[in-house]
Amino acid sequence: MNDPEIRYIDPAAVPDGCRVCLYGIGKGGSESLKLLRQLCPDVEIVCFADTYQSGYFEGFEIFSPDDLSARKNEYDFILVCSCYYPEIITNLHSLGIENVAGFSWPKFYNYQFLPDDLTKLKTEINFILDNLHSESDRELFRILCEARVVGSDSVELIYISKEVYNLVFKDPERIQSFPEHTAHSYFDFINFSAVKYVVQAGVYDGSEALAIVNLRQLEQFYGFDPQGTEALNSETQRSLEKSGKFTLIPKGLWECEGAANFSINGSASFVIGVVANDDEGTIQLTSLKSEAEILPIPRLDLLIADIENSEIPMLKGAMDIIQRDRPQLAICFYHSKEQFIGIPMMLMKCLKGYIFKIGHYSNTLDESVFYAIPIEKYDQ
Repeated sequence: MNDPEIRYIDPAAVPDGCRVCLYGIGKGGSESLKLLRQLCPDVEIVCFADTYQSGYFEGFEIFSPDDLSARKNEYDFILVCSCYYPEIITNLHSLGIENVAGFSWPKFYNYQFLPDDLTKLKTEINFILDNLHSESDRELFRILCEARVVGSDSVELIYISKEVYNLVFKDPERIQSFPEHTAHSYFDFINFSAVKYVVQAGVYDGSEALAIVNLRQLEQFYGFDPQGTEALNSETQRSLEKSGKFTLIPKGLWECEGAANFSINGSASFVIGVVANDDEGTIQLTSLKSEAEILPIPRLDLLIADIENSEIPMLKGAMDIIQRDRPQLAICFYHSKEQFIGIPMMLMKCLKGYIFKIGHYSNTLDESVFYAIPIEKYDQ
């Protein structure tokens, strides 16, 4: 427990009976408190801590970093409930505090279900299972649901690289058997013979666009990404431009037009929050409904989306177009537990005469794609 290296700790590794300080107030702290109360009832929460705030949170006193240094006898372990845990831990180490680890930062508390969540969501989960296309889809959904519960025996927390951890399946062969066939993320189950007009939310490095623009029958590919061409290498950009079929719109697809703060982190870049003013450093948001009135796109045949938990507002802003044109959809739904349930529920309730399927494309809990294919276009 005295290893001074920055590390992240799984809830199962928190020692029974120890006195814990939770560092970080707000959602991270409150979710971590709920998590420990459910999974580690023998652990005693004695205080919270925060870099800037003082007073009380959830009924507990908030310690400052200096307080933590001076009052070491009042706790046994510090769990940092913030995505800034590496910086916080480094600062605590500089104060001579070593019994500390990262814990339940947003990647996980927004991502994993608490044990009682699935009980509360039983009706929604059963609805999704009833509307999935095949027993294979249903079994995959059950596996993913169970694996996303905090403390699941089917996954383990693995050190990936410096300060990066992920939840990895202990038995990858079990997940590799799904779906019935695996072509490529976003491309499984899609009937490309029925595709002439494509929209992608989240172009990033252009790899999917590059594959699709080579389709002989394709007329136009519209890609939306607030980073513009930043992630495209020169060769990919030249190939897309040479096709004469690719248009890149440097905006984020959303429910409506507006502006937002944006965290740039490669393929994991995401909208932080909608803001009132289009200030320097913000990105432009737009809806597919608004853009369809500007772009020369007679109809939508395929919609692909991987936009880091912005998929639900994007779908709300596109639903009129989707219901009118009946495109095929390939939508990432793994970025949070809310969208893991919310995207299937939304599409299953809004779209009639569709086939609903699931694909999963990694040995971690990332890269799950929800497919919605109109019955008249399903060709399997």
